[in-house]
Amino acid sequence: MNQVSEVVTTLIHYKVAVRDTLEYTLKKDTYDARAYKEKKRSILIELEQKTPLKSIIDNSGENGKRLEETIRNFYNDVYGDESSILKLADDGLRVDHAQHEVIFKNVIPIHENVEAMIRGIIADAKKKNIDVSIVERVDKDEERLYRAVAFLTLTNDLIKLFGDYNQARREAKGEESAASRFIGNDIANLIKHVMTIRANSHLTDERYMGVQDKVVRLCEYMTGRRDLPSGEGFQQVIKETQDAVSGYLREVEPAFRASYVPLLNELIAQAKANNNKIAPTEGSAPAAPKEVDGEPVELDPKTGLPRA
Repeated sequence: MNQVSEVVTTLIHYKVAVRDTLEYTLKKDTYDARAYKEKKRSILIELEQKTPLKSIIDNSGENGKRLEETIRNFYNDVYGDESSILKLADDGLRVDHAQHEVIFKNVIPIHENVEAMIRGIIADAKKKNIDVSIVERVDKDEERLYRAVAFLTLTNDLIKLFGDYNQARREAKGEESAASRFIGNDIANLIKHVMTIRANSHLTDERYMGVQDKVVRLCEYMTGRRDLPSGEGFQQVIKETQDAVSGYLREVEPAFRASYVPLLNELIAQAKANNNKIAPTEGSAPAAPKEVDGEPVELDPKTGLPRA
């Protein structure tokens, strides 16, 4: 494994820890306390030591400072000792499912920024005729899994909130109310995240695009920007979208594990041989983190919901 591949592997490993935080937006009977502790350790340690990520951030000017601030805020809000989202108790890890938005608004921009770094490093390596084909393939596998998990968790919350919104409108006899406006704002945030995922995707294969299109269409159906298919109701299009996302996830998850685990094991073995030191790529300009604020979302006056 060459030096550039070492650096990219460490960044992929960091993306995995960030991505796996989305697990806490899924309601489960129990959560693995050991996995939680490892994620908690991984999120901040990269900023506390002389790692490739820290080196890139330190050399990325204001963009780097903003990303470091985002990561530290992410740690404090989600994993910190004072966090009200995740709490380790005697009976296991407790998750406050009323605060999913805090997880989404941190995980998505951090993951997209680190992905932008990786793509910059890979592009620079190719210009220098450095072989990074293996880490490039693993990074693409990770991106597929990340976007699948993001779509799964976002659509789960979107579908729930859409039901809550309609219930609030029914209770108000079809009129807008304080409750429906509050829920509509939450829906707007979720749609913004969906659009961020779409805008920053580097995947162009038909399989992925088909799944992404279904998720985006679901947003458009819910916000009145697209009519439902003839003869179909919301329950049918919701089920079709959920089936598409979960089916894609089942495909890409084992593919990622199959490519990632051997690469990570190779990195660990090489790091031990180098006294656990992995240096930044020499002579390559650090990739500037990418702004991923998403697309603006406007409320549709006809539905009271955000335009997709």
